[in-house]
Amino acid sequence: MAEGEQDKAAPARAEKKKGAEACLHCGLPVPPGSRHPGFCCPGCEAVYGILKGQDLGTFYELGGGRGQPVGAAPRPSVLDWLPALEREGRLQGSLTRVQLDIQGIHCAACVWVLQKLWNRLPGALQIQLNPGLGQVDLSYDRAQLDLRTWIHAVESLGYRLGPRGRAEEEKEGERRQRGLLWRLGICAALSMNAMMFAFSYYFGLDPSDPQIYGLFRWISFGLATLAVLVGGPVFFKAAFAGLKNHVLHLDLPIALGILLAYGGSVYWFLARGDHSYFDTVTIFITLMLLGRWLQERAITRNRRFLLKAEGIEKLQVRKVEGERLETVPALSLEKGDLFLGLPGDLVPVDALLLDGEGLFSLDWIAGESEPRRFREGEEVPAGSFVRDPSPRRLEVRRGVEESGLLRLLRPEASPFTDDRGKGFWNLLSRVYVLGVLGLAFLGAMLWAYLDPSRSLDVAISILVVTCPCALGLAIPLGFDLGMARLRGRGIFVRSGDLLDRIVGLRRVFFDKTGTLTWGGLIARPLGEVGGKPGEGFPWAVLYTMARSSLHPVSAAISERVPEEERRFLSELRVREELGEGLEAELGGTRYRLGRPGFAGEGEGECLFTREGELLAAFRVEEDLRSGYEEALEELGRKGLEVWILSGDHPDKVQAAAKKLGIPEERALGGLRPEAKAELVRRLDQGRGLMLGDGLNDALAFREASAAGTPAIDRPVLPEACDFFYLGGGGNAVSDLFDVAVGYRKIVRWNLWAAGIYNGVAVTLCLMGLMSPLLCAILMPASSLVLLGRTWAKMRDPGRTQ
Repeated sequence: MAEGEQDKAAPARAEKKKGAEACLHCGLPVPPGSRHPGFCCPGCEAVYGILKGQDLGTFYELGGGRGQPVGAAPRPSVLDWLPALEREGRLQGSLTRVQLDIQGIHCAACVWVLQKLWNRLPGALQIQLNPGLGQVDLSYDRAQLDLRTWIHAVESLGYRLGPRGRAEEEKEGERRQRGLLWRLGICAALSMNAMMFAFSYYFGLDPSDPQIYGLFRWISFGLATLAVLVGGPVFFKAAFAGLKNHVLHLDLPIALGILLAYGGSVYWFLARGDHSYFDTVTIFITLMLLGRWLQERAITRNRRFLLKAEGIEKLQVRKVEGERLETVPALSLEKGDLFLGLPGDLVPVDALLLDGEGLFSLDWIAGESEPRRFREGEEVPAGSFVRDPSPRRLEVRRGVEESGLLRLLRPEASPFTDDRGKGFWNLLSRVYVLGVLGLAFLGAMLWAYLDPSRSLDVAISILVVTCPCALGLAIPLGFDLGMARLRGRGIFVRSGDLLDRIVGLRRVFFDKTGTLTWGGLIARPLGEVGGKPGEGFPWAVLYTMARSSLHPVSAAISERVPEEERRFLSELRVREELGEGLEAELGGTRYRLGRPGFAGEGEGECLFTREGELLAAFRVEEDLRSGYEEALEELGRKGLEVWILSGDHPDKVQAAAKKLGIPEERALGGLRPEAKAELVRRLDQGRGLMLGDGLNDALAFREASAAGTPAIDRPVLPEACDFFYLGGGGNAVSDLFDVAVGYRKIVRWNLWAAGIYNGVAVTLCLMGLMSPLLCAILMPASSLVLLGRTWAKMRDPGRTQ
């Protein structure tokens, strides 16, 4: 769809969104058809209930009336890293100090609720939070306080905690941002002082008072020189590195502008004894540093949101050594070693199951929506998660390297290189540099003919007044506002050039399980459930049978039991027939819950019967994320082609595609990671976005032009992506596309406005009318116009920035 056509349709869609019900927790629109009334996702519903139920409602008052989108309902972590940290942190007796990283902290309300939960616990001594770095320092008495209690309470609100340790890339980003901040502070102070001295010239100070005039000249020269020495290297080094690699990027015109303006002013200062353009130079450097800091801050803040991804190199397993358990690195496992998998543990190697039957989830590596039950002696593939309530013993069949998990976990550079955005900025830099030098030369030649004594003055005035403020300040401000707008919608961008790339994309590849769905199942009754009139329906029997199994169908059916009927009958003995269903007997009456044929006769995937009599029938469906039908329709209106690429069974993929309105030829199932990556590589053609949540999507991420994920509980995936998102995610791609289009428009407008300003300013220079005073008026005025329009167009009026 053309950009103009999108603009015409946008107001109507915006009005529709504006009238949507807002989520009680995060304030995002509640998607149509949501199974969680008043909430955009199950996670928001769960967190809201906990905050209200534990008298923590002040969180919303401190947080501006809303929290952060959550997504799937939070689940507690295994915390196998905690014992080692507590041993290292033991101070004296049972007094312990532990330092952790925390994911999801973003405001004063987060700090308040974490402190409140901590102070409620006996044995909690001190808590120090650094929300800027996402770190927490805890001191407590281990004799009175089990730290798992606080961590699980915190994680139930959507936060996640882990051992202290930021990735080297993040540390470098933080150091770079701190360096920019102190340079910005120094140059801001220098520019204010330079302006103060410049005002004295503009309001009448002249050589008739030689001592004051001369002193102020030298002070102005010193201030400008310090500003160049402090702020200039940021742009000089980057521009030189670009030239060394034959790349002309945005730092080149900024560095050239600083050097030419300063050099021309120094010449004027030494040759003519005038006060020159020193105030303009210092202000220009300060504004360029401000723009750079805004860009760095936006990306660093988004990257810092998540915990560090340790990768398999730091993964620990519980190795069985005789009658002892030893915690060892997963990489040290060899064929024949025995290890123990606790509920929720990742199986890092191909291994044989030794203890009877076991339930394992393969959604992360194969995209299968339902956990698979393995028998004793069967091979459990690497990348599976233990879903049994009790530990399982496994024997290593193949080590980590041979199992292939390492290849998926270790990041690799994508073979695809996107030069669309870079090519535009390189061309712009080249045009700017050559244009400024050409105009300065033209002005010098013109006035060499008209008045040779003014030839160099005109050339210097052109070099000073041709300000790249649109490149160095207004555009970074637009980027920062765009990032804030996306964060308000639960979207966090990790790549600085994503907004340039996203507008050129024309295909969106969705994984199914965990991306288009919540990863679980829902059971829909066929007809009314409640028994015959006058007879009590055995709700307690149905609930007890469903809760006695870990199978996702059983979990889905237990959710259909009314809250007031949820009673667990401990005296009921439930027996499970593998692959068929459940059987129980109460008071001599036999009940069955399972497949037709086993449980009885009737329609539906799961039947509940009493002595063969049908009591209830259920149709089992995947739990699709609400609002995706409308979201995918919106993507179609934007001209984007939607595909489903999944490792799940093709029939399930086709069923999901039918509900979502995706043509069956664009819904492919049964794909292994390599096949999915090959399809993305073939279909992408430099215009594709891949969205997935499993390790089986990692290879496809590397082949796509851009990648995103909702899987923030598995940091290895967001680190391989350009962005990640929270909440239901139905509108994530559409919101990202809208912000990118808006950003591109404001970039174009700013460039046109900067071109008009420079045209007027250069004309005044060529006419010999430019002066330091006029330059001091024109440059700030043009910058304010650009900044004002950028703020007006890119800010999000509906949400707090």
